[in-house]
Amino acid sequence: MLSQLRRIVQDVAQEPVLQDALAGLVANVKLALATECCSVYLANYDKQHFMLMASDGLNPEAVGTIAIGFSEGLIGWVGQREEPINLAKAHLHPRFKVTPEVSEDRFSAFLGCPIIHHRKVLGVLTIQQAAERVFNEDEESFLATLSTQLASVLANAEMRQAASESGASQNHTGLLKGLPGSPGIAIGEAFVLEPANDFNAISIKRADDPDKELALFYRAVKITKVEFNRLAQRMSGHLPPDALAIFDVYHQLLDAASLGQEIEQQIADGWCAKSALKRVVEKFARQFDDMDDPYLRERGTDIRDLGQRVLNNLLDTEKRTMKLPQHVVLVADNVTASMLAEVPREQLVAIVSLKGSVNSHAAIMARALGVPAVMAVNELPLLHWRGQQLIIDGYHGHVLLSPVDAVRQEYQRLMSEDAALNAGYLSEIALATQSICGTPFNLMVNSGLAIELETTDPQHTGGVGLYRTEFPFIIRSRFPTEQEQIELYRRVLESCPDKPVIMRTLDVGGDKALPYFSISEENPFLGWRGIRLTLDHPEIFLVQVRAMLKANLALNNLHILLPMISDLAEVDECLRLINQASFEVSEEFAIEQPKPKVGVMIEVPSIMYQLPELARKVDFCSIGTNDLTQYLLAVDRNNPRVANLYDAMHPAVLRALNQLSQQAKGLQFPISVCGELAGDPGGVMLLAAMGYSNFSMNSSNLAKIKWLLRRVEMAELALLLPEVLACESARQVRLCTQRFLEQKQLVTQIRS
Repeated sequence: MLSQLRRIVQDVAQEPVLQDALAGLVANVKLALATECCSVYLANYDKQHFMLMASDGLNPEAVGTIAIGFSEGLIGWVGQREEPINLAKAHLHPRFKVTPEVSEDRFSAFLGCPIIHHRKVLGVLTIQQAAERVFNEDEESFLATLSTQLASVLANAEMRQAASESGASQNHTGLLKGLPGSPGIAIGEAFVLEPANDFNAISIKRADDPDKELALFYRAVKITKVEFNRLAQRMSGHLPPDALAIFDVYHQLLDAASLGQEIEQQIADGWCAKSALKRVVEKFARQFDDMDDPYLRERGTDIRDLGQRVLNNLLDTEKRTMKLPQHVVLVADNVTASMLAEVPREQLVAIVSLKGSVNSHAAIMARALGVPAVMAVNELPLLHWRGQQLIIDGYHGHVLLSPVDAVRQEYQRLMSEDAALNAGYLSEIALATQSICGTPFNLMVNSGLAIELETTDPQHTGGVGLYRTEFPFIIRSRFPTEQEQIELYRRVLESCPDKPVIMRTLDVGGDKALPYFSISEENPFLGWRGIRLTLDHPEIFLVQVRAMLKANLALNNLHILLPMISDLAEVDECLRLINQASFEVSEEFAIEQPKPKVGVMIEVPSIMYQLPELARKVDFCSIGTNDLTQYLLAVDRNNPRVANLYDAMHPAVLRALNQLSQQAKGLQFPISVCGELAGDPGGVMLLAAMGYSNFSMNSSNLAKIKWLLRRVEMAELALLLPEVLACESARQVRLCTQRFLEQKQLVTQIRS
């Protein structure tokens, strides 16, 4: 049975034409179950009915013409109940609908199973027989299992069909959903970029002359660095100079201290240059892929992109010649920053990546360029994108295929509105961040790879609310030296002189294992990670803190943030080690250096209930709403099966945040919010209503949030808060905030 199931699903997935796929499906199911009839009905939500799309046993002339309403007949009943229905005498059932055109009078036995994808009924799969009998448990189990496996396949097949028909018909607009990677709206033509070579085609071979292979590798690296310099030069006219730091990272990855050293060692061990490159690139990329942190997981894309370019130069691949449409929507399996740089800025209007996330370098660069981006759009295979006319909605993560004229005109109107809105936001970027009534707010930025890449002009921010320090540890084949860390941290601290830079100590472990410090755990989300790992290895913690302190000499804008704290004993041990590191630095330089402020991330629910004790030990706390939401709701937001349950607007999350704010206010304990909720217009309004005044967010949201906060009245927010906290669902919360924005006549001026 299992092999039959797998074969049937594979046949449907591989058939490019939906109608042919469905015809093959019913024929194969009928044969596998030795029944007399198999049919499939697909839902049409616009017309509120199920259409008979394929049948082996019913009147073939009825296919494509017979529709059964959502509330009609046994088919509608299966859809309503969302569970299998098994009847021995279906024709006698009160829900049975007589449809002469179908010619099913001779069938008595009926088994129907719903086909459900992401809680939405896509259709109904049925089998029928003349004999009056209940289908047995094995048959019911087979059909139910098949329906479950077919759900995502049919969802993709429908979209493929829409794409293939869009060239001939302008009466259909297909909607694809992904992740919003960069805000904005764009209209253009899909241009697909595929790698010239594939690591999968490279076989592992040894070489007789390591010196020759090493020379080949060095030559390829040299050419690759020249290419990166060329791409950086191309982008230099469209980005602030410091925002090109991403290409410096690619250079660093090729240096001896990172991938280069590993590849050289592989060649010295007897592998040819191509094999050594493949072994090292795939090893490092897999380690990134397995990480939980979405920002760090995306670094695997950079490793593969870098390796791909070196491979091309090892193989002397000819430069690709590209004939670009006038308005380019760059589409790739995994769009990279270097791909983005290959398309002239004046022609690039948007990007679509079938994989990737909002933390990819391509998404980060798209935000810096002001180019809309949608990530993780995996419903449609790459080959079906080429030449498609597209509308990209980077606010909601939507892609519209082959839009009709009316839809195109509406989005063109929205694009014009967008340009006016963004100009309005930026016109006030230098003004004071305060409410109408004068309540001040402090807006800071979150940063990852390079502070310059993700921030606006530092003078328009309150500093850096979260700087992740993981990347220097991840990209190397060893722990970075103290001196290497000093140089990195000093550049970051110098980028925001006289303003606080909050550096989070190393937050790896569990499923974010370092390449040279692998960890295997059954439940990495609750495992050895963050501060738990570094406290067990104080030599790592001490070196990092000493590097931070030395980088801070003569600058004095360093704040240290401790991640994944769940117990006060962890705080005590961290403070002891920080004091030790401070003493060692003071003794080394023979100076009494000022001690930085130390804070704790509130992301593990247990520490929420120890705030009074925490306030006596540290200087401040910062709420990571992303992880706190995951832990409070027990939802992994990166798991597509449950990601829809993740919502920072959940009433339980909001009530917890309100409780934290009130308690911190009573303790006079400085508290800030550094999660995504702080960059969401509705979210920041509610946080302000709760009493929060310090927010850290992605730089792309800063101007909009400042503009919004300058238009709110605290007394009005105070009236909104009780209504929101009394809501029973995240949906109700969003309706409340939407209604508030409408009453303030701000809803048409805020796009989120």
